Amino acid sequence: MAAAYPGAPNAIPEILAMYERQIVDLESMCAELSPQQYRARPVPGKWSTLELLCHLADSEMVWADRIKRTIALPNPMLLAYDEMLYVNALAYEQRDPAEELAVIRATRMQTARILSSIKQDAWERTAVHSERGITSVKDIAQTAIGHTHHHLPFLLAKRTAMGLR
Repeated sequence: MAAAYPGAPNAIPEILAMYERQIVDLESMCAELSPQQYRARPVPGKWSTLELLCHLADSEMVWADRIKRTIALPNPMLLAYDEMLYVNALAYEQRDPAEELAVIRATRMQTARILSSIKQDAWERTAVHSERGITSVKDIAQTAIGHTHHHLPFLLAKRTAMGLR
């Protein structure tokens, strides 16, 4: 699997740095939002900032589990999931934005610590994804980075639409 997006880090030290740096990027995008702004839909037809944070928090837990299982288990099966089923069933609008950010931070930091401690060959350990086939620890970390990279502009668009910078 190639890098998650054009210009995405490919070397392990850069992957680790970006993996951690995105936490700060995400937190800065959410800085100083009021409860009403978290729940607002300033971009018609798109998720609120809170819904997006919940999606990111749930996804982080999935990526972390996939990374851990791929490191620890011999060729584990990784199941795909439908994000829309999560948003509709897991009370996204009733969740707490600070808690969601804390989940993202804690999950990323714990996983970064694990990734920082493994040997080079562990980055190449593989699993079988139910839809995408064979994937490695490195692929999963790059996918997590790419996923956050994909969503950060949406957070910026919401801030801009609310007149925030």
